[in-house]
Amino acid sequence: MSLNLPMKCLYSLVLIILIFPSQASPADLAPIRNIILTGNEAFSSEELRGLMQSQVGGNYNLELLHRDFDRIASFYQEHGFQFAQVDEERLVLLKFPDGVYLRIYIDEGRIGRITVKGNQRTKADVIRRELLFEGGDVYIQDDELESERILRRKPYLGSAEILATRDPETNLILIEVEVTDLWTFFPALDVPAFNKNKTGFLVALSDSNVLGSGDGARLRYQQTREDGEEPRHLVSGLYKVFRLFDSHWEFDGMYTQKREGNSWEASLKRPLYSLQTRWSAEFTAAESVDETRWYEHGVKTAVFTQSRQSESGQVIRSFGGRRRQTQLALWMVSERAHFNEIERAPSSTANFQGRNTRMIGVSLGHRKVNFIRTRFLNKMGRVEDIGVGYGYGVSIGRASPLYGSDRTETDVNLFFNISQAYREVLFLNGRTGLATRLIADEEENSVFRANIKVVRKNLFLRQTLAAQIAMNMQFGLEGERQVLLGGNSGLRGYDPRQFSGTKRIRLNVESRAIFWEHSLIVIGSAIFADIGYIWEGDTFDLGTPKRSVGLGLRLGLPKLSGSRVYRLDLAYPLDGPGKPSFIPVFTYAIGHAF
Repeated sequence: MSLNLPMKCLYSLVLIILIFPSQASPADLAPIRNIILTGNEAFSSEELRGLMQSQVGGNYNLELLHRDFDRIASFYQEHGFQFAQVDEERLVLLKFPDGVYLRIYIDEGRIGRITVKGNQRTKADVIRRELLFEGGDVYIQDDELESERILRRKPYLGSAEILATRDPETNLILIEVEVTDLWTFFPALDVPAFNKNKTGFLVALSDSNVLGSGDGARLRYQQTREDGEEPRHLVSGLYKVFRLFDSHWEFDGMYTQKREGNSWEASLKRPLYSLQTRWSAEFTAAESVDETRWYEHGVKTAVFTQSRQSESGQVIRSFGGRRRQTQLALWMVSERAHFNEIERAPSSTANFQGRNTRMIGVSLGHRKVNFIRTRFLNKMGRVEDIGVGYGYGVSIGRASPLYGSDRTETDVNLFFNISQAYREVLFLNGRTGLATRLIADEEENSVFRANIKVVRKNLFLRQTLAAQIAMNMQFGLEGERQVLLGGNSGLRGYDPRQFSGTKRIRLNVESRAIFWEHSLIVIGSAIFADIGYIWEGDTFDLGTPKRSVGLGLRLGLPKLSGSRVYRLDLAYPLDGPGKPSFIPVFTYAIGHAF
């Protein structure tokens, strides 16, 4: 008896009974009629089928198919999909009279549970929100590495390590994020100062991880009283929300009471929070009253108060991937400045002028970047993520009376940066930039800066040798901006304004050593030499260097927010007004000298 079933029912019956496991006999050869790939989202089916030797029209061969599976998995892993595989248990092989039909499932590696450990104060959700992935996403190794870097940049976290493993039961990727909280709460009390003219004290509180939320705040109260005046009570506060309403927008608000006047600033910005962020925006409004000084030949000749109101905004569009990026920015700045004279020396040529500037501009930049992990390069003890690569760009701004500016001017800025690392022991960093202002298409002033820094690590007994040569050339600027040489300007052993001019070249060399390391404190030392030249105009005398030598103590506190380098230096000036001094000059500062 024959059955005349409709064709549709016949196909349904065949699908039910002719499902073979992946262990089908390789001897049972038949032509391949169709290959269907499922589960793949990162790459198209056409791209993956192009990797296979098993093709439609060819004969089915199980051994050849397994090699195709390995080839597909290797392709995924080369692109950062560490856990991607072909799920052979879900392979469907259908045999029909006209040939074989294959259905291949690609397991790209879906993320399941994400756990956070090691956090004592920071909330787990605060850490999870900084990750570039969440449950249900496909695991990509570059996302893991960049997420670690993002967490380590946070002022409230020290270390951050992410471990990804596959759960054999669910076949999902389990993520474990281990972090270390930092001490972020800092009280401060300034011991009351009393003299015949002034009395006063200061108390302040700051926290860069308020209640474990990741937000930052600072509150300060200061009382001052000068001779014959009533006490003045000055209050300042700051609050920073890193994730406004759980978005990537940040809000900063600041208010400060000062002797000269009150200042405030508010900004709203969406940063380029990852290397794959496509756009950024920032808007800022501020008003401030500050004291401004005019210097001639290193001597203060006039003092003014500057009242300034400003608004600014920019939008950035980023193109490219993690390694190479091109960024285009449109921006505007509106600023109004007014000066009131407080004091002036008889011979002063001070010439502060009020301004009303409204400028719009465009910036274009390109960079290639990669990251390596190291320690004891710029900090002491903490893991550092050092970017290597290059970047260059140009920014052009134009102010015009057409949109409210008090004069026509053009600002042009050029920059080029390069950073390289060799075998993670030799680091090279170079930066150069040129800023020029044109008034009525004629140059008014220019500033050229360049520096090259070389660091060689892991020398004898954990020695690090660092050297830098830096150049600063100014043209057309007057007393409102000066080039200095001394103190923190790169020549230890001298007063900060010991030498002044319009052009400067300096060379710094340090031999740094670490001789005691603990999880709470790191202690090191440095032996250094500083050489500088400073001059005005076009006259440069190679035979008149300014030099100093000395030694210092370096202290690092890895558990504190910021993990700064605290340095104490004893420097001997060799080219002061008199003979070389045998009495050292004591200096204290935060951060390496270069």
